[in-house]
Amino acid sequence: MNAKRNQLAYQEAAVRNAGIIELVIILYDILARDLHAAIEAMEAGNIETRSARLKHAFLAIQQLEGTLNVDEGGALVVNLARFYSMLRSEMMKAQVRRDPAVLNELIQLLFSVREAWVDLSSRVHSVATTTRNTISAASPDLVGQEARATSSWKA
Repeated sequence: MNAKRNQLAYQEAAVRNAGIIELVIILYDILARDLHAAIEAMEAGNIETRSARLKHAFLAIQQLEGTLNVDEGGALVVNLARFYSMLRSEMMKAQVRRDPAVLNELIQLLFSVREAWVDLSSRVHSVATTTRNTISAASPDLVGQEARATSSWKA
């Protein structure tokens, strides 16, 4: 049980320190883990675990959908909303048919979209690092003032 507790502590720290894109990636990881567990439960004939893991996966999708800003997101948000709707529909189909192959296909799709989020995260961090380096090279005093202002802030 200690390993489980350590994993939860690690996950909590990752969530606390994550940006918006990283939180989306974490939700994709949770969703994939739930789908894998549901597949294992289906293959073992464990209805209770299968249902619990799929229920948790539905909650992860709900969280992902909750982050969508339909008013300002444009075509990307519309496509993500359709993707999440399709995931939910196919998960329900897999549940009714007790078909792990459907869930395996969803996992593959999920990882494709997850990789796009990882790529976006890398690009954002790259731009942020370049900007930070440019600012510090141009005005070292400004960076020092920013660091002092940030370190003195209290919630």
